[in-house]
Amino acid sequence: MDELDRLPSVKQGLWFHGGVTTCHVRIVRHHLLYGSHDADDPPELADDRAMDCYYVRYDLPVRRAARRTPPAWQDGGAALSLREAVFLAQRKLGPVISWDD
Repeated sequence: MDELDRLPSVKQGLWFHGGVTTCHVRIVRHHLLYGSHDADDPPELADDRAMDCYYVRYDLPVRRAARRTPPAWQDGGAALSLREAVFLAQRKLGPVISWDD
């Protein structure tokens, strides 16, 4: 997922780990929806598909503080629209995300 980490954000902000510690969250747009690559899954789930989609990326306070380096981005899931990606981020990280305008 390094390729996703190098893409520019279409939306970014902060989420609150444990309701207290601020961490980064970003949504990136990509041209490839990654499949599961699981042979047991049907092709529509297993195979990568060329299509516009959005990936949620977020960091955790432990990783960032321990390394003193740029955020180690975690996978927050994929969505087919920006609006869906925002809802996905809220489901994953909590309803209070402070988005930059």
